[in-house]
Order: sequence, then structure tokens, then C-alpha cells
Amino acid sequence: MKKYYMDEVVIKKIFKPVIMQHYSSSQINDGGPATGAVMLINSYLKDKYDFILLDQTFAPHGLNIRLLLDFYKKIKKAKPDILHIRGLQSEGLYGVVAGKLAGCKRIVVSVHGIYSDCIGIKGFKKYLFLKIIEPLTLRLADLVYCVCEYATKRQIIVKNAKHLFGYIHNAAPDYSSLDREVCRNQIRSNYKIGDKDIVITTVSRITEDKGFATLMEAIKKSENRKNVIYLIVGDGKYLDVLKISLSSEIQKGTVLLLGKSAQVPEILLASDIFVFPSLHENLSNSLLEACAASLPCIVTNVGGNPEVIINNHSGIIIEPNNPAKLSDAIEKLVNSKKLRTLYGMQAQKRMEEYFSKRMIFEKISTAYDSLLNI
Repeated sequence: MKKYYMDEVVIKKIFKPVIMQHYSSSQINDGGPATGAVMLINSYLKDKYDFILLDQTFAPHGLNIRLLLDFYKKIKKAKPDILHIRGLQSEGLYGVVAGKLAGCKRIVVSVHGIYSDCIGIKGFKKYLFLKIIEPLTLRLADLVYCVCEYATKRQIIVKNAKHLFGYIHNAAPDYSSLDREVCRNQIRSNYKIGDKDIVITTVSRITEDKGFATLMEAIKKSENRKNVIYLIVGDGKYLDVLKISLSSEIQKGTVLLLGKSAQVPEILLASDIFVFPSLHENLSNSLLEACAASLPCIVTNVGGNPEVIINNHSGIIIEPNNPAKLSDAIEKLVNSKKLRTLYGMQAQKRMEEYFSKRMIFEKISTAYDSLLNI
């Protein structure tokens, strides 16, 4: 019988490793892990890997066997070479367990946040996630990486991630194809904002954890500045509190609540300052987007924020829960166009040097290949 041999390079091109990417389609316009998954799937790595989706279409809301079975059926059918679960929480555990039950031998868990950090998680629920659900997810994974260096040093990670790859930052977007002047004119015209007004923007889920109580107090301190407009993009459980507390500012038009928006890049390019007063954080995609838009950023000294912003170089770092310091930082940037321009340029340059898609995706590829033994 005649034997046929195929060149190894040809075989690799034909038989690309199948990487199943977990993401929640409901988070696509929310930032977070879903943003990273979509960027990766559409990157140049699609020529190297066959990306398929493990789409999480509903939240677990506690014990949810339905979600576990949904994951199991999809993974079993796909038979991926690698299953990439994004995030801990309960869906992280469901994803890993479903992968194991479906016979997947290579499971990656990327840590984008720790649920037990959330302010609203207390008592038995906090204990359950901190001591059982999240540690078990980490222990069952074949490879774990965090999205910031800060997280790799936390005890929950150090004690439970048996195969810790280290950290791989989220990738920053590239806005070079967008015209800043066009975006600025369009957005400001849409929201009736003057060309000389200074626009301070926050893009985030509107929750207590994101430091909105601090932001509200800082806004009230600068309410006499008629040329300062605050744009708050996003929604969440804390939105009603925001509406009540800032009702006067909203009525005057100095605070605009824009809700969820598909025009985040354009809004950022139309802005002058980005504020991110989060109380705890891993690595915020919104912050990377603001830096990519050449905005000077005011951030809190938590989580991965200092890995993105260099204090008094590409922005200002303040301590969390400190409205006075936030107000001072805002005033400093409002009063100096030169400083805003300088910090913004240096923030954007830092994205190119340390957070570019190619650089970040190469690191993810290296993590995948370490499991595939390529």
C-alpha cells in the first residue's frame, strides 16, 4: 500500500489547535473579560488557533445546575484542545467543572477579579467564595494567569493556583483610525457641550465598588466651575443613588448620565480628563481605553492601577475613599492644559510600549503553547 507523508508545517496549518474561549455575551458593551475575549478571537492569532466560543448567555445567580449543564454540553460537543475560562466567581467554577466532566485535559483560568472582594459580599456568602468556590476553581485549573502583577501576590492565588503562569495584562485598543477632531465635534454637538468646556469622563459599571460615592463628593466640591462637565458612562445598581445625590448637577447640565454606550471610544476622544476612583481593582479595560485615547487619568492606588498609570507622569494616583484628594487632582488638571496634554501623550505612549495587542497576545499564545507543548 502506498504511503503518503505530509510536511509538519502543512499539518500544523491544517490542524490548528482548538481554543474554546469562555465569555459572557451580555458583557460585550460592559468591558471586562468579554472585551478581552473578543479582541483575542479577532486578532492575528486566529491564523494559529481555531477559536470557538463558550458563550455564557445567562448569569448563574447562585447554585445553577442549568448553567453547568449548558457549559458541559457545549464543551463536550466542541472537544477543544484548550478551554479558557475567564474569571472566577461561580461561573468560573461551573466552567472548570464542566470542562473536567467533558474530558477537557487543558483548562486555562484567567483571573480578572476576585468576587469575595466585592463590598456587598458578606457573611457566609463571602466565606463560601473566599474559602471554597474560588480556591477550588484555581486548584482545578491546569494553568492560571492573572491580568495584573498585583493579583499574583495575593494569598488566595499563591496558595491555590498550582500552575501559576504569572500575569498577562489586558490589551489596550488602538484608536489611530479615529479622527479626534471629528469625534470631539460630534459628541460635543450631540450633548450640547461647548468647545471650551472641560469634559471629565468616567466609564464604568455604576456600583459602590467603583468609588462613585467618592466621585459624587468631589463633583459637589467643584460645582462652581461652570466650564467643567462630567460624563458618566455605564449603568448598575448604584445608578439610582447617583441620580438622587447629583440631581441638582444633572438638572444644571454639569453632570450627564449617558448610560451604556456603543460610542465609548468617541466619547473618550471628545474628553479632556478620565477619572477612575475604584475602591478595589485588578486591571480595568476602561482605564486602558482612556490611556489609548491620550487622556490624563486620575486613579486610585489599588490593584493594577499603578501598573498602568505612573504618578505625575501619565496621570495622578490618589488613595481610595478620599474625595478631597480627588477634588484636588481634578482641580490640578482642570487648571493646566499643558499638564493634561503632557500626561495624555505619555499615557498613550505607555499603551504602545507595554500594553499593545501584539505584545499581550504573544504572551497569551506562549501560555497556550506551554500546555500544548508546541
